[in-house]
Amino acid sequence: MLNTILLIGLSGAILMFIGDMVLYYSKDDYVADGTLNPIINIMKTEGRTRLYIGGIIGPVAAFLYCIGYYHLVLVMNEQYQILGWVCFLINCLGIICGGAYHSHCAYFGLIGRHDNIEALDEVHKYLNVQKAVAFGLQGMGFLLLAMFIVLKWTVFPRWMMVVSPGILFLISPFTRKLPKGLHMIIGGGWTNLISVIYYGVAIIILKFMK
Repeated sequence: MLNTILLIGLSGAILMFIGDMVLYYSKDDYVADGTLNPIINIMKTEGRTRLYIGGIIGPVAAFLYCIGYYHLVLVMNEQYQILGWVCFLINCLGIICGGAYHSHCAYFGLIGRHDNIEALDEVHKYLNVQKAVAFGLQGMGFLLLAMFIVLKWTVFPRWMMVVSPGILFLISPFTRKLPKGLHMIIGGGWTNLISVIYYGVAIIILKFMK
């Protein structure tokens, strides 16, 4: 069962990454300036169908992510099961907000194409709040996971903490320095690639632990 749950979580992470690329991948890449403006400039030139598909992927991927997060309960040592449930619920709430944020990002392209600056600014302000909530909850959940691994409260070895999503997220600034092309794919999709790496390693580890 645990392996199946991890595979579902992995599929959710891959699907959300694909959603990112559908929304704003460009072979011309973009120059990161600390804002969403470069991404908005890409999305407002895209077709509606691409934006619709990219946005709708968000909630679907979040659903798969939630199922995958159930592994946080299954990998906890028996005496810490309640803490596993707490971590599971926090991560679920975080990714639900994240899936909604991903879906609403399509508005940047749909509204941006009409050059309605005021409407775009209103959407931007709202999504910044939504992003802060999503990232705050996910950060809390990832921090708990890393702590549980270090304390040996899970079945994972301590070194697994190095590839936990919270630690991998700290590498984000370095992904912005990647060369053109890699920057677009790895830098642009890093928030989900960290989970792809984590789930992949977890599946391999548990296979060898049997």
